[in-house]
Amino acid sequence: MQMKNKVKSEKGIMTMYVTIAVVTFTIILVALFSLAVATRRNQIKTLIKIKEVYEQDNSKKEQIYMIQGKRIERQLPRTKDTRPYYPDDTFEKDPDTNLNDGLVIRDSNGNEYVWIEVPKSLYADSSYNTKTTTADKKPTKSTDYDKIEYCLNKYTEDYRKKSNGTLTSFTDEYPSDKVLAGTGLTSEQYTALKQKMLKSVYENGGFWIGRYEAGIAENRTSKEIDLATASAPLSTSKTGTEENPIYPYPYTYVTCSQAQELASKLSTGKSYTSSLMFGVQWDLVLKHIETKEVEKGTALATIQSALRTDSKDWGNYKNASFTINRGKYAKDGALSSAWNNYNTALANCVTYANGKSTKLSASSSSNSILLTTGASDACKKMNIYDLAGNVWEWTLEYSANTGNPCASRGGSYGGIGSGYPASYRSYGYTTDSSGYIGYRPSLYK
Repeated sequence: MQMKNKVKSEKGIMTMYVTIAVVTFTIILVALFSLAVATRRNQIKTLIKIKEVYEQDNSKKEQIYMIQGKRIERQLPRTKDTRPYYPDDTFEKDPDTNLNDGLVIRDSNGNEYVWIEVPKSLYADSSYNTKTTTADKKPTKSTDYDKIEYCLNKYTEDYRKKSNGTLTSFTDEYPSDKVLAGTGLTSEQYTALKQKMLKSVYENGGFWIGRYEAGIAENRTSKEIDLATASAPLSTSKTGTEENPIYPYPYTYVTCSQAQELASKLSTGKSYTSSLMFGVQWDLVLKHIETKEVEKGTALATIQSALRTDSKDWGNYKNASFTINRGKYAKDGALSSAWNNYNTALANCVTYANGKSTKLSASSSSNSILLTTGASDACKKMNIYDLAGNVWEWTLEYSANTGNPCASRGGSYGGIGSGYPASYRSYGYTTDSSGYIGYRPSLYK
């Protein structure tokens, strides 16, 4: 009996132990399962966060790639010798242009500018950097203004020569008692402006000029002008709309100082500078055209003759004949009243037949015609229109003539191509303004 009770007691204890073990094991399993679930839940949360961060990072990367892609798309062509730049973010490249034929950019208003290459390597050439001893005029930094200017003048020396072969007395050094009346700038302003231009040309290997002569939507017929409210110049052959196109007239009847103030309006509040061209800039434009034409196979003597001796074949002079492609024209003596559409004939001036408008060569200035800006594709080189003929263009160069200090370049529609080629320098009073004289802005930074 006692034995039976003892056996029953041991079985009870064993059962209790088993039960405790099972419960404990179950609790452990439940705890482990709960821990595993919690761990997995945390892992999933972590993976979700990682995925979100990854996607955000990829999104940022895509944005960066898109921005870089846009930068690449906006990147202007360049070489080791010239590095064109956008004056600011409002400009875009004309996709149909390049450095070989004349690189063009346009601003948000449709004004167009052409890049003028000035090789960065020229300063190391002993042909240009030597005055007394070898390389004594070689600039080593962008603030060596005198040396930079010396090299540029030597580089363009062919276009600083008069027809008799002697160097011109015109210079980019204005006397202190003439500069304000001549350019509207003080001596300090004139010097600062020239130094800024020289520095920019040295650093970037070039500068921008208006593709067209300075233009204005409404034809000017008198000398009266309110500079405070006067519009900044246009640089286009057509503005307005397709239904109502406006062909800009040359911005004439302005003095040299007025032209400088109007040109400067283009950069008001901007990070770049706009001004009339200095004399050396005009010469650099001609040298640029020469260099590019020679690279294309034109004989040096041929292109120099077209720039220095007779520009009739690519400019609007009275003795020139060419096709007019667009815009309007007016006969000398009727500039203030009678402007004709380009596809309209006018006796002794223009013929129109079979859809073609042709300007006739005139023996008399009375039959010469003034064109709206960029009216003929025959009157351009390297995408620059009307550099020769149409209207004279004021510059910031000093004529060295104390009574007529203001300098203008390029000839006009009333002259002949051999008398006033693109390189020709003329002078005028500080008060001179007429329908024969306009201007062309340059941009640099």
